[in-house]
Amino acid sequence: MAQIVKRKSGYLIRVSCGYSADGTKQITQSMTWKPPKENMTEKQLARALNKAATEFEAACNNGKIVNVRKLQAFIEDWFTVHETALTISTIKKYRALCPRIYSQLGHFRIDRIKTRDIDNFLVWLANERCAAPLAKCKIDMAKVLKDMGETQKAFAARAEVSDNCIRSCYKKDRIVWESAVKIAKALEKRPETIFEKETDDRKLSAKTIRGYHGFLSTVFSYAVKIGEIAVNPCNNCTLPKVNAIEHKILTIEETQKLLQLLDEHAELKYRAFFNLAIYGGFRRGEILALTWKDIDFENNVVHINRAVHWNKSKGYYYTDPKTTKSKRTVRISDRVLLILKQLKNEQLSAALNYGDYWNNIQDLLFTTDKGAQMSMSTPYTFLKKFCEQYDLPRVSVHSMRHLNATLLINSGANPKTVQALLGHSTAVTTIPVPNSNTRPHAVPTDRIIQII
Repeated sequence: MAQIVKRKSGYLIRVSCGYSADGTKQITQSMTWKPPKENMTEKQLARALNKAATEFEAACNNGKIVNVRKLQAFIEDWFTVHETALTISTIKKYRALCPRIYSQLGHFRIDRIKTRDIDNFLVWLANERCAAPLAKCKIDMAKVLKDMGETQKAFAARAEVSDNCIRSCYKKDRIVWESAVKIAKALEKRPETIFEKETDDRKLSAKTIRGYHGFLSTVFSYAVKIGEIAVNPCNNCTLPKVNAIEHKILTIEETQKLLQLLDEHAELKYRAFFNLAIYGGFRRGEILALTWKDIDFENNVVHINRAVHWNKSKGYYYTDPKTTKSKRTVRISDRVLLILKQLKNEQLSAALNYGDYWNNIQDLLFTTDKGAQMSMSTPYTFLKKFCEQYDLPRVSVHSMRHLNATLLINSGANPKTVQALLGHSTAVTTIPVPNSNTRPHAVPTDRIIQII
C-alpha cells in the first residue's frame, strides 16, 4: 500500500517496489502530489489524494513508472548481479571507469539520463587527462634487495606488489605511484627518496573514451532488459573516431631469421612457445595454459580449452578462452610437433632430476625450471632481449598472432576460416591491417610453414 506524507508544498506518495539485487536495500518510487484546485474540502482532498496514490501504485506495479534509483546505486547493483559472470580482469577494468562516471553522472536518476547527457559526458572526457601519477626508481633496487638478503619474489609479496613491478624498478621502467608508495613503505623510506614522481599529462584517447561509452551502454542495456528504463540512452551517441592502427609485425624474411636464430640460440621452451605462436596464432594466455593432454601427437592437433591469468589476490588461475568461439582444435605442422616432443622429453628429464621438488602438478607445457606455471611476462621479456641481441625489430608477443592472420589471409584463406582458427568472435576482428612488407603467397591455407 502506498505511503502518503504531508509536505509544505503538497504530499509525497511513496510506493515500495521490492529490494535491491543483494537483498539489503528496499527500493521505493515516489512522486509529489499537489491539490488540483484551491479551497477543496477535507473529504474532496482525501478522495483526490487517495485516487492519485492508488493510480501511482498501480502504475508502479505494472512497470509504467520506472525506478528512481541514481545511476551510481544502479551500477553497484549491476556489479553485484554480474560479478560471478565476469572475469577478474574485466571487473577491474570496469571498476577503473567508475570514479569519472560517478563524479559526472552518478547523482542522476537513471530514468532521466538522456542521450545528450551521455554525449556531454563524452565531451567532458575528451578534455580529461590520464593524470595517473607514475614513478621511476632512482636507486639500484637489485643491489638494495641483495644487500638485504631478500629475493625479488619475497620482497614483492612483503610489499604487496607484483613481481613485474619489482622487475620494472630494476629496469628503471615507470610504475604507478601507488605501488611506489608500497615499496617505499616496505623499505621504511619516504617515496621521494627512492622514486621520481611523474605525471601523465596526455589526454584520454578516443579508444579509452569509447570504453567508457561501452561500459555505460552495457549497464543501460541491462536496465532496459529488466524493465527499469524504456530506452538505452547510449544509443545514437556521437563517438570519437579511433584511427586505425597498423600493427607492427615481422616480415616473412624477419620471421625466417627469428625462427632460425631461435633454433640456434634459444632454450627449447622458448623455441616451442614462439613456434606455437607463429604457426598456431594462439593467444599468450592460451599457450601458457596448455597441458600435455591438449597435444594430440597422433593427429597433429592442439586443443585450446582454457587460458591462464594472474591476479594479485588469486595468483595464477584458469578460465575459458576469451570468446565462445575460442575453444577450438588447430592442426599443427610436423616441425612444431617435433619441437613439442623434444620439450616433453626435456621435461621428463627435469622431473627426474628435481624429484620431489618438481612442481608441475597440472602437467603444463610451459613452466619454470622447477615445474611451476611460467609467468605471463616471461615470453615478452625473453623476446625483447632476444630481438635486441640479434638485431631484429622489437615486436610484441601478440604481434605473432597478427602475423599468423596476415600469412593465412595472404595465402588465400577465407576470412571465416581464419576466424575459426584464431578463435575470433567475428570475421571483422580477424582481417588484419595490410602490411606493405608482406606479399601474398598462393599456398594451401593450412600450410603457413610453406611460406616461412
